[in-house]
Amino acid sequence: MIGIGATLFKRAVMGSRGFSPSALFANGEEGAWYDPSNLSSMYQFDGTTPANVGDGVGVIEDQSGNNIHMIQTVEAKCPILRLSGEGHYYLDFDGTDDGMRTTSNIPFGTNSVQEMSVFAAAQKNTAGVLQNIAELSDNLGSQEGVFRLFYTAGNLWRSVHKGDVSNTLQSTVITDNPDKIVATSVASISAPSHLLRIDGSVVDSNTDSLGNGPYTDQLLSIGSRAGGTSSRLDGRIYGIIVRGKVSTAEEISNVEKYLAAKSGVTL
Repeated sequence: MIGIGATLFKRAVMGSRGFSPSALFANGEEGAWYDPSNLSSMYQFDGTTPANVGDGVGVIEDQSGNNIHMIQTVEAKCPILRLSGEGHYYLDFDGTDDGMRTTSNIPFGTNSVQEMSVFAAAQKNTAGVLQNIAELSDNLGSQEGVFRLFYTAGNLWRSVHKGDVSNTLQSTVITDNPDKIVATSVASISAPSHLLRIDGSVVDSNTDSLGNGPYTDQLLSIGSRAGGTSSRLDGRIYGIIVRGKVSTAEEISNVEKYLAAKSGVTL
């Protein structure tokens, strides 16, 4: 067992056909990778007691090798580790107060990162309310060099990336509820470019300005805004990968297949 602040060695958790997201960080790329199917990476809110299925998760360790671990220190706000009937592990967020946030800023600004790839396998169970999957910032509207992947009150999946100018892509209206997806959001501030894919297909893209970069040193929240304060997800997270680089078409395809296998999504 390890504590919240412990330093971890890099692990390669292999997926289908031998691909591991650890390859995305092999050249020192900044970012983080959270995998609820890696049971040894999760602890309860005290940071030392291993989390089993049915337990609240207070710590999920970063598998990228960058040691950007995710925590929730209030027991009632911890998502629950679940196992679906199809054999897929996920974090279950209650939509009321659950949320997790990194223990430290991801040093994108420190390393002048101008590019970003965000991947998520997630499910929303409620329509008509804002629900965050992942957000690099406490509030994108008031910060620069940030991103947000979320579901809107207007029932759209939306990707926003921002240097000092917001660039927004979104899906058509979602009629399914619950709705389980593999989402890919890739952007470059310097290029500029922005791409949103859902379930292996392009939803929208543009080359409009994102203003000036880089992405900044920020905390990353999942399942809510600012670690549980608002935009709380009523649903599931099967996996999150954030990488400070524009991923290639092959890398995107490999990650989408990997997350689809982890979540049971058909691409």
